[in-house]
Amino acid sequence: MRVVEEGQLKGSFNGFENNDVIFEFFGGRKFKQDEYKYSYTYSYMPKAKVINEMGQYYLEVEGMSEKVKVRQV
Repeated sequence: MRVVEEGQLKGSFNGFENNDVIFEFFGGRKFKQDEYKYSYTYSYMPKAKVINEMGQYYLEVEGMSEKVKVRQV
């Protein structure tokens, strides 16, 4: 496991919704949800990180028990 990006997400976070959701970090890097997974939670500017596990990227968000597959856009 390797951390690719770590910091805070910009604005409101509504959990994982569908393949069209884009998550933007304050540094400007953006990642798009790359699998269907629905898990609602609300937070404002949560801490998050993107990790690389065996060639796949996953977003982990503080307060969420699951992670979601993403790709950089």
